Amino acid sequence: MGAQLHRRESRRRLVGASLAAALLLGGVVSAPAPAEAAPRRSTFDIDDAVQRIADIESVIVAAETAANEDPEQTEEELAKRVVAGQLMLVDRDVEGAAIVFLDVLENHPDSLAASQALYFLGEALVLLSMDRWAIECFQGNLVDQSEDGRRYHQRSMARMFDLHVPRREDGFARRPGLSATPEVRARLQAIGIDVEAKPPEGLVDEADILRVSVAVGAIAPEERELELRYAYGRWLYFRGEWEQALASLDSVSPLDVPMSSGGVGAQWRVRAAYMAATASLAKGDIDDALTRFGLLTQSFPKGERDKRIVELANLALARIHHDQGETELAVKSYRRISRDSPFFPEAMYETAWTLLAAGAHDRALQALDLLLVYDPDSPIVPEIKQLRGKVKIQMRDWQGAEGEFLALRREFDELSKRLGRQLEAKGDAASYFSAVASEDMEHFSLGAVMPVEAAAVAQTLPRATQTVDLVNEVGEVDAMLFETRALLARMEEAVEAKERARLFTDLGAHLSSLDSSDLEILDLKEKLLFRSTAKVGGAGLVEIESQRKALAKRVTNPLGDGSSRDDTSGGLRSRAEEIHQLDLTVQALRAQLIATERYYDETRKDQRIDHEAFLKQAAELRDEVAGLEREVAEMEAEVEKAQTAIRFADPWAEAQRAAVEDYSVFLDQAFAAVLEANPDAAAKKVWDRANSLRGRIVEGRERLDAAAGRRLRRAMQILREERVNLDAYKEELEAKRGETRELVGDVMQASYRDVVGELANLVTRSEVGLLDVAWAIQEVESEEIRRLETHRDRDLRELDRVLDQGLQEDGNR
Repeated sequence: MGAQLHRRESRRRLVGASLAAALLLGGVVSAPAPAEAAPRRSTFDIDDAVQRIADIESVIVAAETAANEDPEQTEEELAKRVVAGQLMLVDRDVEGAAIVFLDVLENHPDSLAASQALYFLGEALVLLSMDRWAIECFQGNLVDQSEDGRRYHQRSMARMFDLHVPRREDGFARRPGLSATPEVRARLQAIGIDVEAKPPEGLVDEADILRVSVAVGAIAPEERELELRYAYGRWLYFRGEWEQALASLDSVSPLDVPMSSGGVGAQWRVRAAYMAATASLAKGDIDDALTRFGLLTQSFPKGERDKRIVELANLALARIHHDQGETELAVKSYRRISRDSPFFPEAMYETAWTLLAAGAHDRALQALDLLLVYDPDSPIVPEIKQLRGKVKIQMRDWQGAEGEFLALRREFDELSKRLGRQLEAKGDAASYFSAVASEDMEHFSLGAVMPVEAAAVAQTLPRATQTVDLVNEVGEVDAMLFETRALLARMEEAVEAKERARLFTDLGAHLSSLDSSDLEILDLKEKLLFRSTAKVGGAGLVEIESQRKALAKRVTNPLGDGSSRDDTSGGLRSRAEEIHQLDLTVQALRAQLIATERYYDETRKDQRIDHEAFLKQAAELRDEVAGLEREVAEMEAEVEKAQTAIRFADPWAEAQRAAVEDYSVFLDQAFAAVLEANPDAAAKKVWDRANSLRGRIVEGRERLDAAAGRRLRRAMQILREERVNLDAYKEELEAKRGETRELVGDVMQASYRDVVGELANLVTRSEVGLLDVAWAIQEVESEEIRRLETHRDRDLRELDRVLDQGLQEDGNR
């Protein structure tokens, strides 16, 4: 504050010297002679000035109060923050909700709201897949014996059970499972691979979950919340304790209570009913399982997730009927799966197998045809086509079956040869595949390195799909780390800004109100000066007015170039446009490179180019393009950082304040000179009051900055810690990126060979299908020959019998 006052005093002396020179050169200001007419000035009411002073002072007092307030929040305010976080969870703003709850816990750990915040932070962390930290939150809630803490004990127990046996990832049940491809399942079993689908393992220790189960046992069943009953029953099911699981699940969804589309606990009833049916099936009670699944399929829930569970119940019914040999009932259940269901392809494929096993060949073929039309790009299309040929064999449509297998052999043989030529041309292409993957890891797919026709086959290779998932995960982490580091840089720039008060909505509003009050005081001074000069004269007034206008112009045009407040970031906007154009240029280079590679692949047989040299150069170019993209992203981050700095430093406002200070000092000197010629006690009193308020405005700005500093103290410490953490993460990720790059190159090259091998296997299976046709034809012909031979032998025996009988009769005669 001392430096601020020193600057103000320096400006005052400079302006005072300038004003003194103007008065000496233009003549002393004096009272006008009787014959001399003073310039006409607009009248100004002192009472109005006093009222304006009072209004300005109220604004300053409000800013001072805000700057002096203790940042500690009341229990009511903290409770409102927790409620706001819960609403953010409902709206799926999970990260924002987690930040709210974490802030309450870290900054107000002893508050009543902290108990609720601890539980809901666990909820948010579960949704963010941070299970280990979520477990700590739920365990913390279970040891919290406060009234608010005990309210969430049962829900924490339910979450602990869920985390001990986590749910599958979204969409798991919609994927064509091994049960939908019996031939693949049989081949995997033949080579000793376990095809049993086991539940995923959670992070909750066995000892911890057993303590939770004991705590649940101590609660009377009727006093357990529905959510806890369901989670406990589900956990018991996966432990193989089916009778206890049924007891807990049936308490959620009793068999004798009809299913409804709403009501209390409706969200748990469908899930509990499905788990209870599966538990009954697991313990071997087929009839009870059929009853339970049947009742579930008669419900019509509103939620999308619950609708999927009902569809799974239909699939379960169909599979049970299939195992019981009840074909029509199985098909009826399968057909209850509508075409807009994600389970429709699997239902249709299993329908075909069910009908085939029952000998309904025509209907099985229709189901397969419908499935090919519905999902022509499915990974199991080759299996469907193979099955079509086998169905036609069963139908004794020899020509149709032979046509199916011939078409399959031709399709896969051509693709296998083409891929083989590409693999041969690429030779040791691991470095090329690495360059393709590292160019955009987050969106890498098999289609980036595989021909479109082979992508579906490649998706059936476990190590290929696992590698793609790994590359995507590294890319996502890389992108998230880059964005987080850029965000951290902007936050660091913000907290180091000159006007830190603008970081906070309330303090920033008071800072803006102080700036407006400063201009109000300046306007008030102008009017007071005009009122006083109306009663004096002298040649010096002309020079004073000239200087006043020049200084007043600087207030409205502080930077001197006519720019507005928004124009201060115009240069950055131009820079951002240039960077955007650079990004478009880089994308065009990538498109040209991809087009060149595809043209080379299509015309390779006509090219006289060293294939390995071409791939090496293509890999280098892809690396260069990826490097350019990273540079563009870094430049965009720098521009955003600079925009943040301008936003909170605000050079336009800083220049205007300096201009206001100079203008105010000039007005003080001019008013003092005028009062010497024509004293005005009332105006002098208002003027002094205005100057006093200006001093409080300057001090108020510093107080607001200090208040912002107090609020930012913890944030600045966290920023310093996170900067260290992020730098360490970056180094670790760089090492992992290199390992991933090398791994993906080797795996993709091996996957190329695997795809060729799989295609060769499909060709072989098609040839085996042709052999099956030939064997079936031969078997039918052999059977016909055996039938004819049997008939011939029978006829010969009958003929011999007749001849013998005739000869006996002749002998008797």
